[in-house]
Amino acid sequence: MSASLESLHYHVADDPVTGPDVSARSRESFPAGAAPPEFDAPAVPFTSNEAAARFYLDQILRRDNRPALESLVEPQRAERVPSLILESEQDLRRLGTRQVRFAQTARSIPVFGAGAVVELTESRELVSVNARLDEVSGVDPVESLSRSEALERVARYTGVDIYPEAGVGGRLNFYKDEDTGSWHLAWFLPEIPAEPPRPAADVDTDIEATEGHGLGRRPIPPSFHYLVDAHDGEILYYYSAVPTALPRPTRCKGTDENGVEQTFLGKLASPAGTTCQLDDPLRAVRTYDLEFADLDSGPPVPNLPVQADSSDFGTANRAAVSAHLNASRVQDFYKAVLQRDGIDDQGMDLVSLVNATASSMERPPGLLNAFWWKRKMWYGQIQRNGRLVSLSRYLDIIGHELTHGVIESTSKLVYATQSGALNESFADIAGIIINNWYNAPDSEDVGTWNWELGAGLRNDGRPLRDFADPARTGHPGHMDQFRALSPGERPGPGNDQGWVHRNSNIHNKAVHNLLTMSKNGERVFRVQDVAVLTYLAMARLTPRATFAEALQSIVDVARTYFGGDPDRKDKIDAIREAYRLVGISSP
Repeated sequence: MSASLESLHYHVADDPVTGPDVSARSRESFPAGAAPPEFDAPAVPFTSNEAAARFYLDQILRRDNRPALESLVEPQRAERVPSLILESEQDLRRLGTRQVRFAQTARSIPVFGAGAVVELTESRELVSVNARLDEVSGVDPVESLSRSEALERVARYTGVDIYPEAGVGGRLNFYKDEDTGSWHLAWFLPEIPAEPPRPAADVDTDIEATEGHGLGRRPIPPSFHYLVDAHDGEILYYYSAVPTALPRPTRCKGTDENGVEQTFLGKLASPAGTTCQLDDPLRAVRTYDLEFADLDSGPPVPNLPVQADSSDFGTANRAAVSAHLNASRVQDFYKAVLQRDGIDDQGMDLVSLVNATASSMERPPGLLNAFWWKRKMWYGQIQRNGRLVSLSRYLDIIGHELTHGVIESTSKLVYATQSGALNESFADIAGIIINNWYNAPDSEDVGTWNWELGAGLRNDGRPLRDFADPARTGHPGHMDQFRALSPGERPGPGNDQGWVHRNSNIHNKAVHNLLTMSKNGERVFRVQDVAVLTYLAMARLTPRATFAEALQSIVDVARTYFGGDPDRKDKIDAIREAYRLVGISSP
């Protein structure tokens, strides 16, 4: 992708002025384990994290010899880096640092997929910069087509009658075509309810291309993001939009879908009553029963969570008990291990809905799917041993789907080609780790782990994915098997958004290598270490990240995370080796 946005990476440990110096400072004084970089001193002390991040970005851009990056600074007001707009700030609690995320604009118009992530210490010293930026050139910034005309072009392209209000969220973007390197002014039309056409000759048999996540087509309306040239109306790019004072809790029990009696938290429907609801006020987890309502008809969320006459939910609510318990486990893992406050890191309620159907996809009451949609978890069910069994029994699938929600509120990885494969892979990684964290015979001994994701969910009894042996499910485990789009081919339903589920297994295998690597008879990384590294690496990527940039991001996180570790260099070398074994190297 020689014509892609310019990639910019900086880490203090690589600084040619200071160089890495592990012994110079403690992790407490500088988490990266290296001397702070020598930059021009700011005129006044930083008044905010944003000001510090902008100052360091300006300094880094000035040191880069690429004209496209040097052009982004403002000589008279270097502290501003005017083309970058603050998106968010996030505490990286496991690292003791803070991440400041910017989006790039040009002439106040967003640049699609471009942005910068700056990591700072608590004292606002620079740790790292990860960015994909570029100079917009050769394009008229004034549109010739209106937003409504762009929507009409999408309707004509897809053959779908799209209601005018669907384009109300449309906004202008600058878009760089990665095939040609040409810039376009484009209307970005989000969440349009129209699926792009499939090529007539497309008969590919990959399960992901024909069956979504391998669980069957999702019973939800089509939703795609489109980029339409604002001058000539060409459909430039598209990708899927679907990959989100407390009451006193009550201890409850009930039998889950595996026939095991579990204990969990709910709450009393009224202070003086005995009726209990699947509403955990400590974790903000609530579980509802759709009672086999058809999603095609747009059923509302029920008024009340699932409830029982007492604190014992018995065997009559297996699907709901499993959904409630497993959602709570995912919340706990993100909170305790990754120190994230819920799916959006803002303490959002985690709502689960069991017993969903969709007659347009499958004859009720069956629905072979579980998915994250509209910031909620939805569960179908399958026939097993003469009864309906909810997909809520699969903790790995739930961890996977909820992590799509985490990605939505962090890196926003574009769901197409390599960034889409990373979107899927980081969700897979979370699903595998969370499932074994709770269910493996020894969660710290990966030799006891189950490496299957969605065990037994294919028609032939195989899992959806196998981290230990991707070839077992017909997937690649090395970049020499990477499947790329043909020249001029766009990501879409017919090629699984650029083979995101197929190619994701290459990155999955790299992380399997991380988890299983040994030296002198001992594992190089603890499970918790890999969970933290992969989560924080994902969270600091830019939306159109590549596999190589994911590796660099993990290395950058490791430099800080292992800052005071005397084996830091060996561990970073091990990370690079884990990725080298699958053909991925740093950019």
